[in-house]
Amino acid sequence: MQRLYQKRIRNRVSMDGNMKRRRLLNRALTQFIICVVILLALATPVFYWLTEHYYAEDMIEVIGAAQSGQPLPAFDLEEYIVQGIMIQFILIIVLLGIAIVFTAHFIARRIWKPFDETLKQIEGFRLEDGKLPVLPDSNVEEFSRLNRTLHTLMANSLKSYRTQKEFTENASHELQTPLAVFQSRLDNLLQLPDLTQPMAETIQGLYQISGRLSRLNRNLLLLAKIDNRQYEKIETVDVAAVVNDLLPFLESLAQGISIRRNLDACPLKVRANRVLLESLLNNLVVNAVRHNRPNGEILLTLKGRQLKVTNTSDGEALNERLMFNRFYRPSERTPGNGLGLSIVKAICDYHGWTVSYDYKEKKHTFTLQF
Repeated sequence: MQRLYQKRIRNRVSMDGNMKRRRLLNRALTQFIICVVILLALATPVFYWLTEHYYAEDMIEVIGAAQSGQPLPAFDLEEYIVQGIMIQFILIIVLLGIAIVFTAHFIARRIWKPFDETLKQIEGFRLEDGKLPVLPDSNVEEFSRLNRTLHTLMANSLKSYRTQKEFTENASHELQTPLAVFQSRLDNLLQLPDLTQPMAETIQGLYQISGRLSRLNRNLLLLAKIDNRQYEKIETVDVAAVVNDLLPFLESLAQGISIRRNLDACPLKVRANRVLLESLLNNLVVNAVRHNRPNGEILLTLKGRQLKVTNTSDGEALNERLMFNRFYRPSERTPGNGLGLSIVKAICDYHGWTVSYDYKEKKHTFTLQF
């Protein structure tokens, strides 16, 4: 399909090369001159009338009186001529002004129509769709060059995007297998009967590092899939039902921190990918656990079209400019790989939701607006 499209573009470019193109400035100037000539031609009767009443009539009377020896008529010929010249000058200025306005509003709009169509096509272009827009033909040289340049630029960008997408997916999948094998081998080592305490501690440390690498790989793969818009299954989901279904799992992650619910009685139905919505809630709760205090609490509040996740804390407020950046961690003592809030932001952007942060009275609050 892509090859057929590129062949079509090459054929179109070849046809464009055979077309008689004109530069934008020459085309606009030609149409402006034509407009001025037409207006002047239409105004010819007016000029004739002015000449007849301000020049010819009086001058004929003066010439006739001089030839017949009669006294000259009593009128100011100079004043009449000056008035006629000024009226004609003003009339010419008005006609030129009308021609300029007409050219700007009608002719220019017609000339720039291919450019507007090109803009509309580019505004709808998305790398995630994997399709190149069909740019309109134009017999204006500048617009034709612009379309060729934009097509080349978008084609190269799409090619680079596909290459990067394939590399990210392949790298994540390939890394997952050796990490799983590595963890399996560490499990076997931990089961050895003659394992000493230092050896067990070393293996345990390696096991934790491999687990962290595995989670990091899964999170990066999730972000790549969200960026590539691979979660296309959108359905109507009840947010309160998802929270209730996830609650047992979330409580197992809470590490002794109590989780309370305050859900609105009215169901909140949203159009979303359920897997991504569950991942969003999971990451918000995990973040609330990591930034909580011992024996603290987490409150899930659903009211109207807002879901708030609030947790107690002994720490300071997060940096609002950096907290949604990938690999952001407030300090080295904070557990995790710094991708949780990045995933939350990516999921919200994917669905068109907004997420905001607030810190008051030693409490972190993340608010989702559906």
